[in-house]
Amino acid sequence: MWQELERRGATIASVPFSGRAGRGGRTDRIVLSRLDGDELVQVQGWTSRDELCYALEAPLWDRFGSFAGQPPITGTVVWLTAERRVVIEGRRGDQRFEELV
Repeated sequence: MWQELERRGATIASVPFSGRAGRGGRTDRIVLSRLDGDELVQVQGWTSRDELCYALEAPLWDRFGSFAGQPPITGTVVWLTAERRVVIEGRRGDQRFEELV
């Protein structure tokens, strides 16, 4: 995964999502970006379903499954290539959260 992101010139991959009990979850447009100095520059964005898309979404589905029993949740799965770290951050109901995957 990390090598593929680097091959595409991305240092950050963002997977926005939302979901809740009774409605399941969904992802929005995935964006690959890189830092250019202090500025975040988009490298690629897409909504199509391919292997990379499924792999980038995987931490979301591993963590929340079908969102059964969950209040409304919105957030982003963030892949950080330099640190080899994946973080899920967002809001669960009225509470902010951040989880290292």
